[in-house]
Amino acid sequence: MTDAAPLERDASERRVAKLASIARATLPVTIGLALANTCFNVAVNESALSLSGPLASNGPVFAAVAAMALCMLLLARRSEHLRSSTVRLGAVWCIVAQALAAVALGLLEAALVDVTAARLVAVTVLEAASLGALGFWLRGARGLSAAAAAVVVFGAVIVSEPLICAAAFLPSGATYALLAAVGGAQALCLHRLQRRPPDQEALRLALPRMRRGGEGQADSDTGSTGYFGLARSMADDKRLLIVTAVGIWILALAKAVIRVFPLGVPIPYTPATLGVYFVLTIIVAAVLLYVALDENSDVMTAGIWLVMQNLAVLALLACSFFPGNLDIGLSFTYVLDVLLLAYTWYVALAFMNFGQRDPYYYVGGGLIAFLLPRALTNVGMPILLGAINQAAATTAIAAALLLLCAQFLFLRLPHLRAPAPRPEDRERSLSHAVQRAFGLEEPADTSTAMRLAIMQSHASRMQEQFLLSDREAEVLALYALGHTQDKIAGELLLSPGTVHTYVMRIYSKTDLHSRQAILNYIERYVG
Repeated sequence: MTDAAPLERDASERRVAKLASIARATLPVTIGLALANTCFNVAVNESALSLSGPLASNGPVFAAVAAMALCMLLLARRSEHLRSSTVRLGAVWCIVAQALAAVALGLLEAALVDVTAARLVAVTVLEAASLGALGFWLRGARGLSAAAAAVVVFGAVIVSEPLICAAAFLPSGATYALLAAVGGAQALCLHRLQRRPPDQEALRLALPRMRRGGEGQADSDTGSTGYFGLARSMADDKRLLIVTAVGIWILALAKAVIRVFPLGVPIPYTPATLGVYFVLTIIVAAVLLYVALDENSDVMTAGIWLVMQNLAVLALLACSFFPGNLDIGLSFTYVLDVLLLAYTWYVALAFMNFGQRDPYYYVGGGLIAFLLPRALTNVGMPILLGAINQAAATTAIAAALLLLCAQFLFLRLPHLRAPAPRPEDRERSLSHAVQRAFGLEEPADTSTAMRLAIMQSHASRMQEQFLLSDREAEVLALYALGHTQDKIAGELLLSPGTVHTYVMRIYSKTDLHSRQAILNYIERYVG
């Protein structure tokens, strides 16, 4: 018993050290995601406060959802990912659009005539640009370990919440100035990210990534279990991804119904509400982040769902028992809203790791699943509740959705603890149509993954022979497969110039000065 306290202290110190290492390596992405989230939340609040009528106030969300759906449709038809130069240019345009929209809203605030239409356009641009920037920062975090992904998403929440809370108390002019400054800060993060991408070597030291090999099992030496603690194989993760995506949609709908209790219109917040919401959000996010650093924890699979479901139940109970103080229940709803958005980011990162499509496809799908239920509820609930007992109807609908979400999730998640089925059984577990809709279908050439795994093994052996760095070995594997330097840059989130530098270093260290020479060497001495 006397040795328990030192062991727990050592484990805590190791976890804190791991957190610090991951936070340093992912700092530009985390800060950029937090700043984009700030712009998005302030834009949503702006549309709710300054645009009258449920359709007008939710119009910017519908426009952003339509734009994301169109982008998903276009990306689904592409066989290759977007070029890194295209991704960077899109990010620059989104950041510039955010700053210009904030400036425009500040100027419209001083107008002496009706500027409702112009304000609607500015808010729509601000929301759409903020979502585009969110997608870019999430794209920059793809390929991270489960713990690193949790640090990014919950770290972004912890950083952005003070800014969002401050914006709610600031005068309109100061809020728009803050948004313009946030845009400039994102530009600095983008510059830092281009000069110094996430330090993969530091991340590997902090926490090993899941390796894809053979049947897709996690590496037994590291004990890594992928993005979801219940999963034992890549097939399990794919099933969990689809179950989780559907669960997010159902819970988002339940949360949206509670948010408009009992009359079908959004509950107004108060300074006290914001204070409680801010404190609760920071505490819950920090606890989840700390627990997620444990590789063997299933907090990002079952634990976070229990937290979010309980927050929804508490919000519904508080609204029902204290109808004269609806802001009490609103505090729990706001915390749920933040956690659900952060978990949507996390799931989008998981989809990026396992899906075959461009990362923006999965970001768009996740954000649509989060945003669309709220907008539809804000517009439809006043009509639905027009001629019935509103409070009872709202309670019944929200409770039914929560029950449906719990049944859907918790009747499926435990089954993933069973031994992994045979490959042919896994292929039949989900229809091809469902896998295709979620972008998780197997590539047409099923030998591609095997060829990549084999080439990565060859590159690893050459790394030992010629003392190549980890990044040089990654570039070598893709280069030997026949990828162009531009395509390698897109895959590894590097600039083409950086990839060219790595190729020159590989030539210098190996004394092999062409792709064919590398292939000949592999065939003769490595393969």
